[in-house]
Amino acid sequence: MSQFFIHPWMAAGGVALISIPIIIHLLNRMRYRTVRFAAMEFLLQSEQQNRSRILIEQLLLLLLRILIVLTIVALFARLLLDPSQLALLEKPETHHLVVLDDSGSMRDRWGDTTAFDEALGTLKRLASDLASQGGNHTLTLLQTSHPDRSSASLTRRRIDLSLVGELEDKLETMQNECGYGQASWTDVFPAIERQLAVDKNAFQIVHILSDFRASEWENSPTLKVDLESLKDEQTLVSLVPTVPALHENLAVINFTGTLHTAAVKVPLQLTVEVANYGDSVVENVPVRVLIDDEPIPQLISIPQINAGESVQESFEVAIASTGEHVISVQISPDAIAADNTRYLTIDLLERQRILIADGSEQTREADYVADALAADPQITGFEAVIIRPDSIRDQDLSTYSSVYLLNIDHLTPDVLKQLEDYVSAGGGIAWFMGDRIDSSFYNELASLELGEEAETSSENTNGQFTTTQAKSLFPVPIAASPVDLPRADDTNPGADLQLNDNPIFEILNAADGLLALFVNIYQHIPLADGAEIPKSVNVIGRLRDQSPLFLESRFGEGRIFISLTSAGPVNNTDESRWHNWPFDMNAPGFTVFHLELAKSIASRTQTREPSLVNTPLKIEIDPAVSYPEVRFNPPAEGGLSPTSITATAPNVTDKNQPETSADAPQKLIAEFLDTKIPGIYRIVTEDLARETTTTLAAFNVPVSESEVEITTPEEFRRELAGVDGIIVQDFGSLEGLARDDPGRELRLLLLLLLVVLFVGEQWLAYRLGYRSRDSVSSRGFTSRMPSGKQYVSGGQRSSSPAAKGVAS
Repeated sequence: MSQFFIHPWMAAGGVALISIPIIIHLLNRMRYRTVRFAAMEFLLQSEQQNRSRILIEQLLLLLLRILIVLTIVALFARLLLDPSQLALLEKPETHHLVVLDDSGSMRDRWGDTTAFDEALGTLKRLASDLASQGGNHTLTLLQTSHPDRSSASLTRRRIDLSLVGELEDKLETMQNECGYGQASWTDVFPAIERQLAVDKNAFQIVHILSDFRASEWENSPTLKVDLESLKDEQTLVSLVPTVPALHENLAVINFTGTLHTAAVKVPLQLTVEVANYGDSVVENVPVRVLIDDEPIPQLISIPQINAGESVQESFEVAIASTGEHVISVQISPDAIAADNTRYLTIDLLERQRILIADGSEQTREADYVADALAADPQITGFEAVIIRPDSIRDQDLSTYSSVYLLNIDHLTPDVLKQLEDYVSAGGGIAWFMGDRIDSSFYNELASLELGEEAETSSENTNGQFTTTQAKSLFPVPIAASPVDLPRADDTNPGADLQLNDNPIFEILNAADGLLALFVNIYQHIPLADGAEIPKSVNVIGRLRDQSPLFLESRFGEGRIFISLTSAGPVNNTDESRWHNWPFDMNAPGFTVFHLELAKSIASRTQTREPSLVNTPLKIEIDPAVSYPEVRFNPPAEGGLSPTSITATAPNVTDKNQPETSADAPQKLIAEFLDTKIPGIYRIVTEDLARETTTTLAAFNVPVSESEVEITTPEEFRRELAGVDGIIVQDFGSLEGLARDDPGRELRLLLLLLLVVLFVGEQWLAYRLGYRSRDSVSSRGFTSRMPSGKQYVSGGQRSSSPAAKGVAS
């Protein structure tokens, strides 16, 4: 019983007080001596009829008086219905491990406060309450942004008034230290266990101060297991929510564009995606677009975003100068301001160069492709460079966004190796067949794919690359010579081309494939007899007879496109053309096809994808070109200072580092870790000629921190039903964590019950009292004798004990 009372000795002593109303009741029944009196026998019958009722009322009065005593005892002994709350106060030595969630979602703002401010206020209140109540309490603070290290000044510190004063100053500084990243609870829980293991014999309480986002907690399959792993006989867990309810929040969750093919003054297509994480529809959402912090005059508005959905909006911008630029999009501030902005960076070139190696006579095939890609470079942004295949070895392929290989019979091993390195690093190549093809060369390349299980299931019809890597630059075996495609007739109807839903075929598939109907394929090179499509290859276009015509694959980081027909007509005579694609009504489709193909396979090695905050920023330095000192300038608004780091040789044990040959110059790595602020980081390097170069890197907040739906205390209690040792607090409450808190609501209820019991006892006592029963009536009176004897005369009815007779 002692586990239910703060003062169990009072409860034990109070139980003895129950005997007082019992003794009074027994003495009251012995107050009169009953003597038989013949003249009063006529009253006995009435007395017998009322005896049961009187007895019940007397026992009820006795019960009320016992309950009054018990209620008073419960109030003074401080009754608690939850023994775990008592355990918080019983221990003479208690270690309080406070886990402070400082992830991006804790920036959730309503009114003049945020979830992080509420967490800091709760921590301050907890320390103040524990310091005022006395006892031996210690405090350790862990933050989810770096759970493996606790603050040296707040590790197992004794909680007293001096710590409370120190904590006030520290928490005031910490108000600006809420992070932007995501809390990794899979790392936090092991860190908590390590802290608890320091002193397993001490009584410990883990206070988790968080907004408890549903995406992290309610939907976590291991939540219950993780929490149960913390608590034991010596450890309790208290979940303290810092957000009262869900707040409306819009977030920019994606911002992309065709940056890898951008050029000066050429329209750059961008797409922004805005999500509504609130519970109501939002209309007319304005989106601001800024280039180098200057807003563009174009007005962009999203008409409507339903609750729980996202909407994409595409637009175009044109940048007038080469070099590094910042493009950002913004929406109006709301609950979480950090997710209202997203950044991109681009190193803009004057033109995107495309290398076209043509093995046909007089590079006739290349002329068609060059006209499609770069008839007007100021419009397309492409510059075509036409060469013979044997001149590839003289080119620096890294300066080209893609390479076209047209009607080439074979390539020498050194050129092939040069192309393999280019594609493996992220470049793209496009093969087109023709009348000069040497099938033995191509089949030798395709033989590298042997041993791989052939693809027997349905092909990838959505135009996406497979995850399987090709083992060569040409992974499919082909026949020795081209074949004619039979013309369509009643027995063989349909268009020559059957194309998948791939972006490079967008113009041909438009209007139900109207332009594709006018494309006639006369000749193509089929696959070798009995050949199967490897898993590393996607067929994205077929002929009317279901023969593969267009294929794509991946090699390293790069992309491969294969056309089993020619790029141009090969010959100008109608009888020997391979297709009629570049002519007449097909010309628009031919041009747009090659523009989209160039974008699809273009190298992305020079494109810097934005990173998420807290991701290390690594810069590679060639010591033969630049000095090893690298200066990192964080966003100005973040309050971080510029940092200079000397690049060093990479760790040879790092598996993520690419292997280099023994004679290759070793690159140095400068790594900057303090990327906790979203925005633009400027990296300054200096070459050996003392000329500086500034590179821009964009860091954005993780999308997961925008999901503001919370796990409510009621949902927690349902999920953790039957689990002892875990206290789920209500917002703003610290029930059971300070001495003046436990059982407060119960005490108020007991006081109300005590008032009701007193009123009931007084009313029943009055009802059973002699005044109400012995008052003078109009038919007689009662005479009371000093010795307790009583005479009844007249017709008065009495149910008192004296009515049974009078003393002799």
